[in-house]
Amino acid sequence: MLTPCVSWRSGCLRLRRLRVWAGAGPWTCQACQARPYHSGEGERRPDSEAQVPPPGPARRLLREWTLPSQKFHVQTKGGKVICLGTIYGNIDIHASDKSTVTVNKLQGSSVNISTEDGLLKAKYLYTESSFLSSAAGDITLGSVHGNITLQSKMGNITVGSSSGYLKASTHQGAIDVYVSQLGKVELKSHKGSVIVKVPSSLPTYLQLSGKEVDVNSEVHVQEIAKARKDDGVTITGLMNQANKCEKWIKADAPKGTVSLRGQSWFQSLNLQD
Repeated sequence: MLTPCVSWRSGCLRLRRLRVWAGAGPWTCQACQARPYHSGEGERRPDSEAQVPPPGPARRLLREWTLPSQKFHVQTKGGKVICLGTIYGNIDIHASDKSTVTVNKLQGSSVNISTEDGLLKAKYLYTESSFLSSAAGDITLGSVHGNITLQSKMGNITVGSSSGYLKASTHQGAIDVYVSQLGKVELKSHKGSVIVKVPSSLPTYLQLSGKEVDVNSEVHVQEIAKARKDDGVTITGLMNQANKCEKWIKADAPKGTVSLRGQSWFQSLNLQD
C-alpha cells in the first residue's frame, strides 16, 4: 500500500487532501487544498484520472483522495502544519525546531504527533491510540476520545474535554483537564500544578497527591481520606459510588498544587473555541 508522505522545511503547509505524483524516479507527494476535480471540461469523479499538469517535468496526476485507511506521514522543520477539515487514517506528524502543528479533526486507529518548541493544537481527536508530545511547546486539545498519551518537558498541557483513557505528564509545565466521561485518567506535573475539572454526576475514584491539594466545595466526595507524608498530602475518595478498579482519576504534583473543581459540560464548550 502506498504511504503518503510530505516533507516541508519552511513556510506554511495546509492539508485537506493529498495529491500523489509519479515521475521517472520514486513516488513523491504534494499537499493541496480540497476542491472539485476539474480537467477543463467539467467536474470529474474522484476515481478518474485528472489532466491537470503538475509542477516538474514529465509527471502526471495519479490519484486524489481524502486519506481513508492510509498511513499519513508529515515532517517539517521551521514551518507550520495546518490540517483543515477531517483527516482519516494512521497519522504521523513530526515538527522540529519552532514548527507548530494545528489540526481541526483527526480520526484513525493510530495518531503520533510531536513538536520541539512549537505549539501542538488539535480541536477534535477520535482514535484508538494516540501519542502526542512536545519538548518545550504547549499541547492544547479540545475534545479527545480513545486512549490518549500526552507528554511535554517544558510546556503546558490543556484538554478541553476527555472521554476514555488519558495519561498526561509534564516536567515543568501545568496541566488543566476537563474529564467529561471517564475511563482511567493519570495526570502528573513534576514541578508544576494540576487542575482537574469534572461534572457533578461523574462516577469516579479519586487519588489526588501534591504539595497541596484543594478540593472545591461544589464537588461532593464520599469516603474521603487525607494522609500526609514528607512535604506532601494525598486525598482519596469516591464520587457517585464509583468502582475504583474500573474508573479513576489520579493526579500528582509533588512540587505544586492539585485542584479538583466542578464544571458542567456546557461550561466546557468555552474551552474548545
